Amino acid sequence: MSDLISKATGCLAGVALGDAMGRATEFMTREKIRETFGWLDHFAVPMKGHPAHNDPLGKITDDTDQTLIIARLLAENNAPLTAERVANAFVDWAKNGFCPYLGPSTHRALTQLMNGASPHETGKHGVTNGAAMRVAPIGIAHIGDFDGALRDAVAASVPTHNTHNAMQSAAAVACAVAAAMTQDATIDRVIAAAMQGAERGRTFGAWSWATPLEKRIELAERLVTQASSLPAALQSLYDFVGVGLDPAESVASALGVVVAAHGDPMQAIFAGVNIGGDTDTIAAIAGGICGALRGIEAIDAAMLHQVEQVNTIDLSAIARAILKRNE
Repeated sequence: MSDLISKATGCLAGVALGDAMGRATEFMTREKIRETFGWLDHFAVPMKGHPAHNDPLGKITDDTDQTLIIARLLAENNAPLTAERVANAFVDWAKNGFCPYLGPSTHRALTQLMNGASPHETGKHGVTNGAAMRVAPIGIAHIGDFDGALRDAVAASVPTHNTHNAMQSAAAVACAVAAAMTQDATIDRVIAAAMQGAERGRTFGAWSWATPLEKRIELAERLVTQASSLPAALQSLYDFVGVGLDPAESVASALGVVVAAHGDPMQAIFAGVNIGGDTDTIAAIAGGICGALRGIEAIDAAMLHQVEQVNTIDLSAIARAILKRNE
């Protein structure tokens, strides 16, 4: 397997595995996670009342569903990514039944889109992290090309998250993956790309209050670097950065997890699963970035096989299809 295919497959695998594992702890506090699971490093059943409680272990959520929608659009005939194409694909997905864990911004926008509203209007109240969680394939399609990653991150966000706050997070993640996909990638370069992407991304979309994400990423990196251990790093991120739906919390903490895990995707996934809050999204973002850094060989093969089998997906084939854009 070539290095690029390994990195691209590792990226998608990190997203899917982080998402599938993180659903068990989604929106639990750190204390409740420890009380219920200890340190969770395997697939587990969510608590009663969670919409995924009766799903098979390894089932993905909307984070990966939407990531794969963007991946398949990128792989289609080298056609440019546009808000209209993204909106149409999301509506087709929604018509097959809403995912039970849809975020509030996406649910509201999809409802409007299905009623015929313009995709350039439906996302103007979307301020959550839903745009950031699905853009990893854009980094695969634009290796080291931050202008291209920014352009497509904006297009992917417009229908559901067309605001300053959401745009900065989508651009940060897309640029982080674009940096991680390069042959000479380092964690420092990935973090720098994320911060620059955030600053540039915030110039797009409708006005919304937006804590500068690059400053929160800087804070997350500093807290993690100063921490005495991985658990201490996670506690600092939980206490001082946050783990909620606001991208300035969850996306910044996901970048902090990348640093705390030293770029190791499985360590990043486990850290994201155990950090608390929006764990499936934090683990998916951190896992995707680290998967692009280290490649598929750093992903647990047995766990990935379970995710692919349960969800009937072939991530290597999808990764190869995206990379064809670069040929």
